Amino acid sequence: MNKAKLQAAVRHAAVKSPEFLGEGAWHHAWKVEKDGRELVLRIPKDVIYGKPAEFDEEELTAEYAATELYYRSVNEAVKGAAPEFFEFHVSEQLSYTLESFAGKHIDLHDLSRAQAVETGKALGEIYRKTEEIPHGLDGFGYLHWTEESGLRGSITGDVRRFLKEESEEQLSDYRELSEARPEFQDAAVNDALNLAVELRERGFIQARLSNQDASPENILINGTQICLIDPFPNIYYPRGMAGNFMNLYETFFIALSDTERYGKHRFADCADNLKGIADGFLDGYSAGDKRVQAEVRGEQLLQLLETGYSHFHLLTGKLLEEARIRYGDKKQIEDRLATLAGELKALAASEIKNLAKALKSEITH
Repeated sequence: MNKAKLQAAVRHAAVKSPEFLGEGAWHHAWKVEKDGRELVLRIPKDVIYGKPAEFDEEELTAEYAATELYYRSVNEAVKGAAPEFFEFHVSEQLSYTLESFAGKHIDLHDLSRAQAVETGKALGEIYRKTEEIPHGLDGFGYLHWTEESGLRGSITGDVRRFLKEESEEQLSDYRELSEARPEFQDAAVNDALNLAVELRERGFIQARLSNQDASPENILINGTQICLIDPFPNIYYPRGMAGNFMNLYETFFIALSDTERYGKHRFADCADNLKGIADGFLDGYSAGDKRVQAEVRGEQLLQLLETGYSHFHLLTGKLLEEARIRYGDKKQIEDRLATLAGELKALAASEIKNLAKALKSEITH
């Protein structure tokens, strides 16, 4: 923790009474006061995943401007579901964000199953309603910023063609993975992945604003109000981000609970509540629409495939320190592959009929 940067940020932001809240992967955070309001001051860490952080003005500005856009869109969709005040400063000498203090982090270990489901349902509704808010940006993909063009999607061109190419790449990833690792070979998985790809191509309408990072450490609660912080926004097929959420809560966090990155959360000890949040999320996001549920499950299947595929490639060559912090050592990664193969087969078996039914309904309409 850099005390000199904290003192400089406190002076520059004209805040007082800093109280340390904690740290994420990228920032340290303090609760501060300004004009009678409680705010949160975040300062980028000097070392991130074991490597010294390098200053990149465009990258940091894009991150913070994307957060500002996402908070504004969320609050337009569901008032109070994101910090209502947000500002940031970026320079090589000093960078920070300042936002509303929006409550305390949810405690997954203290929630009842019913509370976990209700939390997930609220999150699903936030995701669904935020997608309906026009983002007004050019391009798609992760957000990029330059002095000349401001904030925009980092990819230009035909988003449908890009989605199709991504689908072909994911099916190719499965072929490579199943040839190299027999435990991934499964006819139902192959068929379900192909159904998921066809369903996404038929169901895609337009690129919308969504969030790739709604991990538990980024979910706050204030009374009964759920509030999302520290997002990783992008503009793309929104079902993909919903499927990502389901993969994170039903599989990823639990499977990686023995890593340095996630160990402190003890996710394996609250697996039932993580899965309860996923159940609630799917209900809130789909609003009971079976076709939407099938689309999300299809995307979850593709996300789970990519989790397995990335683990497989981590076993090749030297394991970088950042990867070790996130995923564990090679033995942990090797052991986890068997778990991921089993999860992929189970999800495909449970969803293949729903995917086929949703696709048939899509074709007839």
